[in-house]
Amino acid sequence: MKKILIIAGGGTKHMEPFKVEGEKLGLKVVTASFSDLSYTTEGELKLFVKGLLVESFDVIYVRLVGKRFEDVSLLVNYVKEKGIRIVDKIYEKSHIIRLPIAKALEVKLLSQAGVVLPKTFFAKLSEIKQKAPELYGSPFVIKGTTGKQGHAVWSPRNAEELEKLYQELKGKEKEGKRFLAQEFIKASQRIRVFVVGGKAIAAITRPTRWRRRFIAKVNGEFPEGRREALLPVPQEDADLAVSAANALDVDIAGVDVIHEDSTGKAYVLEVNSAPRWESITKDTGVNVEREILLYLDSIMSEK
Repeated sequence: MKKILIIAGGGTKHMEPFKVEGEKLGLKVVTASFSDLSYTTEGELKLFVKGLLVESFDVIYVRLVGKRFEDVSLLVNYVKEKGIRIVDKIYEKSHIIRLPIAKALEVKLLSQAGVVLPKTFFAKLSEIKQKAPELYGSPFVIKGTTGKQGHAVWSPRNAEELEKLYQELKGKEKEGKRFLAQEFIKASQRIRVFVVGGKAIAAITRPTRWRRRFIAKVNGEFPEGRREALLPVPQEDADLAVSAANALDVDIAGVDVIHEDSTGKAYVLEVNSAPRWESITKDTGVNVEREILLYLDSIMSEK
């Protein structure tokens, strides 16, 4: 029986559905936390997870790193020595083993791959404060380059708001945080495309955060944004999402795409390498755990 290890930082309860689907597919699925890793230097060094030899697994899926960079570095180093396939592909590259990828590097890689992004300026905050309004006008967007994606995002609408934000963020910059600025795209909907193994398996749409800045009222009220599945996944969005995931060597990703309301032009906002999929499953009915296991099984079949 083929054997799969799914490992994450923190608890493992959220990964139980993988075991259920694994049984249905005839796959042995073991879920573990990075804290379950162990080795001893006595004799030949062997890395264990929950008392099982790591090399006893056919493929390993790193579901979520969190803050466990030491553990993932150890695991990646070991499996590369043993020739075990690990997902995502990015782990096979010696110079990048930290996921999620910091935003500054993500934008660089996507841009160099020709993926369409909002225009971006990466610099220290004082330069962003000075140059971003000249480059993009107001409003524009400021994003933190690390941390939870979608959380460290601001959009100052004028010089007063920008100055206030600058005062709030400069302390974080002194602590080592970095920021970038992007043009503000007037898109009233955001599409999350779920990519597994180079295929867009599902997509949902949600209203964007600042849509009320530019959409028109209807009968004195702002129209409700759409919260629904996109069935099938629009081809343009599927192609864009897959190209973005491929550019970052990420096998399993949630890719956020927007379309400018006035032109329809599509942009990639971000690529989440550790995506949640509760909303994807709820809205589309797609069994994401099953799709991921089928992909992992296909990898093993290639060996």
